[in-house]
Amino acid sequence: MRRIIISLPLLLSACTCVPQQNAAERAEEFYSTYLTFFAESDGEYPQLSEFVAADTLSRLNEIESIPEQEIVGSDYFAYVQDYDPSWVKGLRVGVSHQFMNGEVLPVRIGIEDGGFLNLEVYMRREDGKWKIYRVSDVTDRYEHPIFNAGAITRAKSSAESGL
Repeated sequence: MRRIIISLPLLLSACTCVPQQNAAERAEEFYSTYLTFFAESDGEYPQLSEFVAADTLSRLNEIESIPEQEIVGSDYFAYVQDYDPSWVKGLRVGVSHQFMNGEVLPVRIGIEDGGFLNLEVYMRREDGKWKIYRVSDVTDRYEHPIFNAGAITRAKSSAESGL
């Protein structure tokens, strides 16, 4: 009888667990909703903090506050300036592999004329969820320098001096 009383709460707690999404599932969820929103709205994606690491959001907000900055010249997460909702069907998220206490995975998004843009999306766990902290454009071999303190300092100096 004691065993039943002790094991019953353990059994019930095991039944209430919510399955955790893996990094690829989180990336797929983010990009499928984000790209649709990006294509249809000029506003800020309301769920950004749900999918993006706090440090990355902080850096993007800091950069966005700099007048005439040239650090981020296109959307950070898609590396495009505009997006058509019909291109979302080209979204493909590949298999992730471990990278510095997180995971990196290939993400392919559809673009104009049936083409694709290949991205590398770096994710790590934050607040118990996989979140994006870095994105690079593999197709054009480019990465917005949001983690380059020197570039941010120079952009601030240029803005303050009016250059």
